[in-house]
Amino acid sequence: MERLLGEMILAVKEASEAVMKVYQRKFEIKIKDDASPVTEADLLSDKIIRARLEKYSDIAFLSEEEQDDLSRLNKEAIFVVDPLDGTQDFVNKDGSFGINLALVINHQPVLSVIGLPYDNMIAYARQEKGSFLIDPDGNEKRLRVSNRTENLILLASKTHELDEEKQVYIRHRDLVKEVKHFGASLKAVKLASGEADASIRYTTQTKEWDICAPDLLVREAGGLFTDTKLQPFTYNRRDVYNHFGYCMFNRKENEILLK
Repeated sequence: MERLLGEMILAVKEASEAVMKVYQRKFEIKIKDDASPVTEADLLSDKIIRARLEKYSDIAFLSEEEQDDLSRLNKEAIFVVDPLDGTQDFVNKDGSFGINLALVINHQPVLSVIGLPYDNMIAYARQEKGSFLIDPDGNEKRLRVSNRTENLILLASKTHELDEEKQVYIRHRDLVKEVKHFGASLKAVKLASGEADASIRYTTQTKEWDICAPDLLVREAGGLFTDTKLQPFTYNRRDVYNHFGYCMFNRKENEILLK
């Protein structure tokens, strides 16, 4: 597991460097069948990650940028990949995007790596071993969620916030001190590091690759990660959509924000 985690971190680091080279110049944007954007950075990142990890031939792949091969359902182990989480943020040049890579065994994430290319940082987690952040100088620190149950900092989407989500902080003005907007998996890193306390996404459009790596990172930092019905996630499903959105909290007491 340690060696595989190291390979996953290297894959995300290499992909992050390539993504930033695209980010710093003009690039082509295409619209996929589901109306979401895709750029050459998405495809390049996916190619780099697969090239680094394809030697693990017994582990299947589920990636946003590749045709879904349902033979993965017969595999015990699978890599779940979002090669550019927050493509719209990437297109908007707001820096709020990431790269998600997780190893799932028997439907649960056991290794998680999240790259933050714009910040030159990588967060990672290993099941029952904790969550960590590697800064631009290569220093590592353990991540832990905050203990706040009042004066909460709520995280919202930078580009896809729904009215239903805005109602959360309108209803709970007595608990929420501030709302901060970030894109993609950056929200999970902020919460896992104790910089924020909750995030609720009611969208029905996210898929396994959007949440798998963030799920383990938040939980290994001491937080909670569920759908908006407070049910835990399983992965490597036939239907990859998260039909009841997702939410994350630093403390169980803050699940009250869903009411």
